[in-house]
Amino acid sequence: MNKIICAEKKCTGCYACANICPKQCIEMRPKGVLGHVYPHIDISSCINCKLCERVCQVNSPIKLAQPIKAYAGKHREESAYVSSTSGGATDALSCFFLQKGGIVYGCVESSGVKVYHKRIDSLEDVKLIKGSKYAQSDIDKAYVLVKDDLISGKEVLFFGTPCQVAGLKSFLRKDYDNLYTVDLICHGTPSQEFLRNYVKKKTKNLGVYVSFRKGNDYLMQIFDNSSKELYKYNLWKSRYKDLYFNTFIDGYTSRDSCVHCNYASPNRCSDITIGDFWGLSDDLKEEFKNGCSCILPITEKGDNLISSINMILYNRSVDEAIKGNDRLRAPKTNKRRCLFDAIAPYMGVHLAYIICEFDHIFNYRIWRPSKRLLRTQIRNIFHI
Repeated sequence: MNKIICAEKKCTGCYACANICPKQCIEMRPKGVLGHVYPHIDISSCINCKLCERVCQVNSPIKLAQPIKAYAGKHREESAYVSSTSGGATDALSCFFLQKGGIVYGCVESSGVKVYHKRIDSLEDVKLIKGSKYAQSDIDKAYVLVKDDLISGKEVLFFGTPCQVAGLKSFLRKDYDNLYTVDLICHGTPSQEFLRNYVKKKTKNLGVYVSFRKGNDYLMQIFDNSSKELYKYNLWKSRYKDLYFNTFIDGYTSRDSCVHCNYASPNRCSDITIGDFWGLSDDLKEEFKNGCSCILPITEKGDNLISSINMILYNRSVDEAIKGNDRLRAPKTNKRRCLFDAIAPYMGVHLAYIICEFDHIFNYRIWRPSKRLLRTQIRNIFHI
């Protein structure tokens, strides 16, 4: 029987418990049809110190605060801007930190569809953390490495989902002046195991990597190690044709904790929040043809950092930023998720998704095209 740290449905999979354990007896293991990871404790090695319970963000929520202002921004360097999935805030923040001798931690993807947090200390590696990765990254022992860097006096910049930033802060159990945290406006996280199994089914080969965004397009591309494209899918051009992307967008494959996320609100847990500036008013849309970063300083420390980076910034209202982004107001909810959770373990994710979304799929894939075809035939018959 496994010892319980917190209620499973509330567990964010942040790895704080696994990082703090002095006996290293906590392993994050995939579980269930969706493959999300949860802590598994080797009871034979556990000394019952309860550190895992104390650093759990579910048991001891961290302090949250609202943004003090908002910016719409893009990288000053055109090449960095165009190669980014929004405005290039991640690139600008990382390069500034590394140029002054700091350390950056962020999410990268390696061959074999492994998404994990990596310690970066060189400018040439910044490209690794650029781009969207729509799967929960493996923190492994990154929090321990962050603490070692902080104690040694290095300035550290940590990127992560809000629950990962909260996990780091819970693990550290004190504030560090040389730590800067940046959380991402998060839609919810599918598991790596689900992604890897899906890619394997599509390509018959795991020696590949995946891209999820190209500019403003939600474009899923799977490449082999020679960068040959093996699969391509554009969400908005062909809705309901890709299982992974559509279950993600519709909120079926995120963690249970994502459905009731404490951080999908104006109240944030980091120094800076970044993401896409959806809902940007028309007066600036021409300025941001290749995407726009929404940058929300939560602390004065975060605002001072933003003012130093290589970006063109426009002051916007916090209300505009929140109004344009659903995940700054509330978690992604789906009333059909309960049915999906009940039948997916028996029917599989694909069939469960079709059942839950049958009316939408029928309307989009069959009824709407049929109506267009009928209208065209009527026009041709009557020469309208």
